[in-house]
Amino acid sequence: YCLPNGYQKDKSDNRTFLTYEEIGRLAKGLSELGVCKIRLTGGEPTVRKDFFDIVKIIKSNSGIKKTVITTNGYRLDKIANQIVDSGLDGINISIDSLNRETFKNITSHDRLPEILKGIEKLQQLNFKNIKINAVLLKGINDNEKDFNEWSNFIKNNKVDFRYIELMQTGDGLDYFKKYHIPAKVFTDYLNKNDWIIQTLGRNAGPSKNYINSSFKGKFGVIAPYSKDFC
Repeated sequence: YCLPNGYQKDKSDNRTFLTYEEIGRLAKGLSELGVCKIRLTGGEPTVRKDFFDIVKIIKSNSGIKKTVITTNGYRLDKIANQIVDSGLDGINISIDSLNRETFKNITSHDRLPEILKGIEKLQQLNFKNIKINAVLLKGINDNEKDFNEWSNFIKNNKVDFRYIELMQTGDGLDYFKKYHIPAKVFTDYLNKNDWIIQTLGRNAGPSKNYINSSFKGKFGVIAPYSKDFC
């Protein structure tokens, strides 16, 4: 949703997107160099007409053990069966709030119900590895009501939900100063509500995960400004 009005190509820009064949060659080369996981991002990867062909050619390399995507989730309900059939190993979905109005204000699109319907469809098809990411924004999705909504959601849904601390990028200093809030506001909530830090495995990513035996899902925190992030 970085481009809520869609991608508008600059006519003076002669660059093109990678072709299916180019992606196939890249995947083969990366596999031979020892890369074992490839993530397809974007833009929105699922809008490519050859998206599932791309997944197939990546997974044809024996060295690539995991192929995952990051998506806005808008099309999940329509392509859920194809996702399962393609053998995708995991999906990360961006949902900054479970409050419909807040979600609409952040993304400029009133499409939260579609995304949740898509997640439900994937679960009905027994798709296992679903992660939801939200950027923690001061004054927008950083209070106990927001945290409780996610808590209620993962109580009965086997998904990993992670809050990501807002990072300063490029020239967005004013935005960062206005909306950045330390992830401690969420970890304090977790500690208060009996969530336990999960021991990290050897191949763990940057998320510090929390578990609670009463919940099907897990919480996670990605806090790049914490002292032990790396």
